Amino acid sequence: MANFFDRFWAKSDGETKLEDHTNHVIIAGKNLLERLPFSDSEKVYWKEKLYRCAVLHDLGKIHSAFQMRLNGDTGVSIRHEIISLWFCENFLDLPDDELFAIATHHKGVCSIKDTYKRLNEDVLISEMQYHYEHGEEAMNADVVSDWLNLFNLKLDLKKDTVVSSTITNKWLDILDEFFQKKAIKEADRRRDLSLMRALLIASDHIGSARLENNLPAYKKILINDFRPNKDGQPLEFRNFQTLLQNVQTDVILHAPTGSGKTEAALSWVYANQQENARLFYLLPYTASINAMVKRLQQVFDDKDEGGIKRVTALHSKTLDFFYEQLAEEESNNEKINYAKIEKEARSKKSLSSELFFPIKVATLHQVLKTSLKGKGWELALYDYRNALFIVDEFHTYNALLTGMLLATVRLFRKIFHAKFFFMSATIPDFMLSNIIDKVFDGNDNLLIRPNPEFESDKYVLGRKRHILNCMQNLSIQDKIPMILDYLSKGKSVLVIVNNVKTAQKLFADIGFTDKSKIALLHSGFNLKSRIEIEKKITSLHPPQLLIATQAVEVSLDIDYDVAFIENAPIDALNQRLGRVNRAGRKGLAPIYLFEKIIGNTKFFYEEEILKSTWKSLLELNEKELSEDDLVNVCNRVYMNGYNENQQKDFEQGLNNTIIHDFETDWIAGDWNNWIEEVLESNNQKVEILCSNLVREFDSLREEKRYIEANQLLVKVYFYELKGSAHIKDNKRNVIIANDFEYDEQIGYKKKGDILSFEFL
Repeated sequence: MANFFDRFWAKSDGETKLEDHTNHVIIAGKNLLERLPFSDSEKVYWKEKLYRCAVLHDLGKIHSAFQMRLNGDTGVSIRHEIISLWFCENFLDLPDDELFAIATHHKGVCSIKDTYKRLNEDVLISEMQYHYEHGEEAMNADVVSDWLNLFNLKLDLKKDTVVSSTITNKWLDILDEFFQKKAIKEADRRRDLSLMRALLIASDHIGSARLENNLPAYKKILINDFRPNKDGQPLEFRNFQTLLQNVQTDVILHAPTGSGKTEAALSWVYANQQENARLFYLLPYTASINAMVKRLQQVFDDKDEGGIKRVTALHSKTLDFFYEQLAEEESNNEKINYAKIEKEARSKKSLSSELFFPIKVATLHQVLKTSLKGKGWELALYDYRNALFIVDEFHTYNALLTGMLLATVRLFRKIFHAKFFFMSATIPDFMLSNIIDKVFDGNDNLLIRPNPEFESDKYVLGRKRHILNCMQNLSIQDKIPMILDYLSKGKSVLVIVNNVKTAQKLFADIGFTDKSKIALLHSGFNLKSRIEIEKKITSLHPPQLLIATQAVEVSLDIDYDVAFIENAPIDALNQRLGRVNRAGRKGLAPIYLFEKIIGNTKFFYEEEILKSTWKSLLELNEKELSEDDLVNVCNRVYMNGYNENQQKDFEQGLNNTIIHDFETDWIAGDWNNWIEEVLESNNQKVEILCSNLVREFDSLREEKRYIEANQLLVKVYFYELKGSAHIKDNKRNVIIANDFEYDEQIGYKKKGDILSFEFL
């Protein structure tokens, strides 16, 4: 009978037979169980169940209609997993969670919310009946028996069963988000459906990617893996870092920029690591995530393991991150296969959000998609189990996101037994109180700061890296001669302003002749340029002059000699100061803070916060700044906490009903399809293709370099398109802005636009 199954394909690649693919998934499942945080008894339990699911999940592919589909017949409509469910329901006696996993390993349950990637009643009733009636010799118990024998799976077939031509009413209810609770009243049983489904989906994807034998193994890190060093020579840990190597609780670390917070976080990981438990490192911006991936790869990845990586990025631009990595690896080849690189990048992106990589550097949004039950949330039931979460620079989140973050932390500590390590250089007292009270039940013992009683800690607390110069009633434009003077003396200069147009205008007006020594960084660049700019400013020889907007605050590890900065909220300024004399080895670095802000900041900052920040810092004019000075200013500015509207947002996030009812309102195989749009999209902006890039866009697409083509798009505000000559090009699937042009040095602007100080 083995010859009978040789005729069936699993994929349309002309290479993968059904039996082969099934074996790939079996091996993937077996190896995956060894990579997840299971006890020995749990491994035995799941091994049996996952083996049955792996053997049976694609049995429906033997149907002639599916084979026709693989051969290119687009007129055929068939869901092979429903045929698999039909086989199992009629001829085998399997637990509900296994049947559910088999039925939903490709699509979610039926929903009135949307139909994308979901089953529907037609598939379960009329289509199933049609395929039963046209199933020829394959729709019978003998096929099931022979398939089981092929994999040595000993299951008793039902006797004297009445074969149904459709899926039963019980399963019509279970596979519908509206009726599932009625069919299975206990939330724990519905949770079991999700647990089995997640394991089968992950195994199927890993097996399909042919990575079943390449799952990254757990690595227990040692102290020397993350010991700080200077010029290759190991250094001693600071006292607070050493302390954390023995702390096995949640932690809130409040420590200055440049004090070694990353080494402190890894010290905590060292103290809390468990076999196969995952690590999540959360950062606000994609650029800082990409840099942290490379840093953690030095700690967790071994060079002698055949290139297998343990660390991955997980954010909205993950595809571009992987594509750039792979393209760089191939750059020495005479002829680069871009289609191959793109395919591999897409595979890595898919696996980055699943149960493959044990260490993930991610945005907060990726984690909130789980607590808000966005697509793929069920995979986190294993990924987050006993996981360690490092939440870096959390003060940058708005009130609503902060509320959802704290609600999510409470949930994950309860249901996943996860541990959390908050860390920041800028934590106002009111925010500390919120975390301690709302998440950690008032336990302020979890707060750790460097201790001035120890010399190594005292150094970073007492260190004075900057001298403040408040420029009253002046703008940076007024001090261009001073900038040029510093440059002529060989100093590196950082200029930070509050909007794109100002940055572009200063770039033009400063007129620094050596363009190789100047760079501009703001949100008006497309991704292609942004990648090159970030490489340039983080290289061994960065530009002498960097003009930037708030895009530079948390995103990049840079170190300049002197800074000219427009006034901004104190927490933002603290981050900007951290980009000047970062290690404190340059004596006292001059900081010129300008009261007069060019352009409009109403979209970014509240006027009262700006005024309070300026008033508090003016008292420190011409003084050397200590970390305590900045902490005191921060607490003074935010002494009243959130304003009324922010407090409402915070409470809304903290009491989010989806997060609050996460366990009780459990629908397996369902998700909220609006989550990704809400979290990932910036509703103020839209992507456009500037007119002078259309030819390059088309050329890249002709070469099948689709990812690179999309990197030419730039985000602009909706109001900028009002009255402009733009069209939605359906063929290219982009908005082409005919009166916008793009310059690799300055970003986008309107044609004929003389750069002015209007807000952009």
